[in-house]
Amino acid sequence: MKTASIRVGWFALLLSSSLSAAEGIDWKHWELDAFETAEAQNKMILVNVGMEGCAACARMEALTYAHDDVIGLVSEHFVAIEVDAEARPDIGERYSDWAWPATIFLAPDATQVLAVRGNRLPRNFIPILDDLIGKHKADELKPDPRSPFTTPPEPAKTELTRIRDQLRARLDRSLNRKYGGWASSGIRGETSGSRLRHLYLRAHLYDNAELLDLALLGSAGFLITIDPVWGGSYSAAFPKDMQAPGKFAALRAIPEKRIRVQANAITAFALGYQHTNENRYVEGIEAIDGFLKSWMMAPDGTFYTNQKSEPPNLPRGMTSSDYWLLPSDRERREHGIPPIDHAVYADRNGEVIAAYVLAYEATGNSDYLKTAIKAATSILENRLHADGWVIQAQSSKASDQDVRMRTLVTEERPFLSAQAWFGTALLSLYRATGQDIWLTAADGIGRATLAALYDRELGGFYATTPDATAAIIAPRKPLEANGTAAGFYYDLAIYTKDEDYETIAASTVRSVAEPDYIRNEGKITGEFAIALEKLTTAYVEFSIVGDTTHKNAAALFDAGREVFEPRKLLHYEAAGRYPDRGKPAMYICNPDMCSMPIEDPAEVASQAAFFHGPASTILAD
Repeated sequence: MKTASIRVGWFALLLSSSLSAAEGIDWKHWELDAFETAEAQNKMILVNVGMEGCAACARMEALTYAHDDVIGLVSEHFVAIEVDAEARPDIGERYSDWAWPATIFLAPDATQVLAVRGNRLPRNFIPILDDLIGKHKADELKPDPRSPFTTPPEPAKTELTRIRDQLRARLDRSLNRKYGGWASSGIRGETSGSRLRHLYLRAHLYDNAELLDLALLGSAGFLITIDPVWGGSYSAAFPKDMQAPGKFAALRAIPEKRIRVQANAITAFALGYQHTNENRYVEGIEAIDGFLKSWMMAPDGTFYTNQKSEPPNLPRGMTSSDYWLLPSDRERREHGIPPIDHAVYADRNGEVIAAYVLAYEATGNSDYLKTAIKAATSILENRLHADGWVIQAQSSKASDQDVRMRTLVTEERPFLSAQAWFGTALLSLYRATGQDIWLTAADGIGRATLAALYDRELGGFYATTPDATAAIIAPRKPLEANGTAAGFYYDLAIYTKDEDYETIAASTVRSVAEPDYIRNEGKITGEFAIALEKLTTAYVEFSIVGDTTHKNAAALFDAGREVFEPRKLLHYEAAGRYPDRGKPAMYICNPDMCSMPIEDPAEVASQAAFFHGPASTILAD
């Protein structure tokens, strides 16, 4: 097959060439048998890591892995392993520094010797293969100095405040002060959500107007990523004019609509609206919500993974960018609809649920809360393992009919990202509703995750339970997922009053807080940064004590919900720590101080303002 002869849409190529590649390349899963085969046959290992919603992955699948010469070289000299980075988030995290597709080359003993970032065409991929084959024959393969870090051998002993400040400075250096966000140009939605929340948190803690302006710039940037026809946020947009949202003739975009990007966009708009009351942010939430419910919602209320970038009938001469610039539903449908990846992942749904809760808290629109509750209820009913943790992926009639680049892996094993994100989503629902069912479910997942993944000796969580490959590829404690887990356990500690959870949160941060480990993660540090802020600036707890059926209890709860406080833990509490005064009262506390009993909902916001800054009594260091 010659690259120059390809003049049809990538989707059509994927349909035909994936069959050819499957016939020519014997793709294996990440299992012990694959590694043992490589060592026994003295073959190198090629690990192809990517995700279904990745257009660059589709191009490499269609053009490179279906190329006769590539098939021949890979089949003769390599054991080929394919990995879906979302179905196996532990492996996806390991190689995330190389983005998607990531092509990792290992020696027969599984030592990494090279990693290649992004799509490579046959003309520049074949020389890489030839070079590695030559070095292998000459016994000249050398370990790659950029190999993923192994888990730190012991917890960090540096003060957490110092690590926090270093990470703040690192994130600030990469801020785009023209467009907002952290891309060198334009807006990239994949990794902006947690970093944007971190920026709003810092602006709030220190009443820093400059940081708030930068955070608002980041929220506004997401507006220009919205598809003006169908809604939904593109993965990235590179505008010529940031003041012209929706004017897509003025921008270049990566038109994949990944579910994480939708969650990040809702989060950005909810935070923007809370600080400005500008209607454009409400419209932004509505645009994402409309897309999700029209295109991405499964019958059970959970959410599919992505909409791909190209339709099945892309005509000759039309690019995917041309397609998405078509200004009407009718014109687009003439060329078909880009396919949906119908896989449903628990961690991604946790992110969407948490985002919808923020939208409810910001706007008061109860439909957003109902959407979050429906998705969370479905996961609890259908994906809760007997051991208490949630299953990352399951097959369905819809997913079974998808044409996929990689087989959908549905292993019933606990993945840290799924537990941490879904647990966080459950606590978000508890904060928004005050209903004990959500706290009980979160506590159950917390205990199950401790039993399955926690390192009792050194602290921190492994990405998943070790399997037979662990003796060959060392298990990791992923920094960002441990950051999400640490934040989850810290909040769980305050809600449940279980001091062990707070200890676990601190040890989890320390388990991966080595500077080299953090530096190696690059920009994927938002959740870890938020966890550091929680541990070093402390919670702000809004407790309502008294008869929960009294109308004033609900009024106090609603007043607390409306307050912007990123560290807020809002709930009803039985009398004990605080007295029952005969009428419901709210107490706002951090480790340093408590408010006077608040019985008038109109006073909640003014009393909460006294708790903006960090508490001074912090035990994390």
